[in-house]
Amino acid sequence: MRRDNVVIQEWDLSCGAAALTTLLNQEFSDPITEQSVATALMQRPEYIANPELVSIREGFSLLDLKRLVDARGYHGVGLGRMTVADLERRAPVLVPINSRGYNHFVVFRGRVGDRVLLADPAWGNRTLTVQQFERAWIEYPRIGHVGFVVETGANGLIPTGGLNPELSDFFTFN
Repeated sequence: MRRDNVVIQEWDLSCGAAALTTLLNQEFSDPITEQSVATALMQRPEYIANPELVSIREGFSLLDLKRLVDARGYHGVGLGRMTVADLERRAPVLVPINSRGYNHFVVFRGRVGDRVLLADPAWGNRTLTVQQFERAWIEYPRIGHVGFVVETGANGLIPTGGLNPELSDFFTFN
């Protein structure tokens, strides 16, 4: 259950690739793999010239992910000044969080009451209270909280709702 429909990252710095793979697999039935996403991301001239740049930057950027989805015929959209209510309306949304001192990408799937559901490539499906999530969600100067959505583009693939949460996904122990 915990790992259902979530691509678990294979490498320390591949959370962006795994989160994006989860979103494309589950929301668009796109059979791409984390390895093929990471390989495609590494084809950028700056990464070919300096492969250590991914490590220096602690992984891939949202702009890297946007370039990849656009190249695959989707429409990647980065959004700023977002709130949890905005995430609810746009879910699923790839978001950057800081988890135990590490920057990390997860997919926001939805909210029920005071809990949010995340597809976390390091853990699987997990819930946090809204307050815990808001503390972890990285806030950038000038643009605030950001999110990244993938929309139907030239490839014509329509979202299936595969990441829409079920009430049972929010099961927690008290």
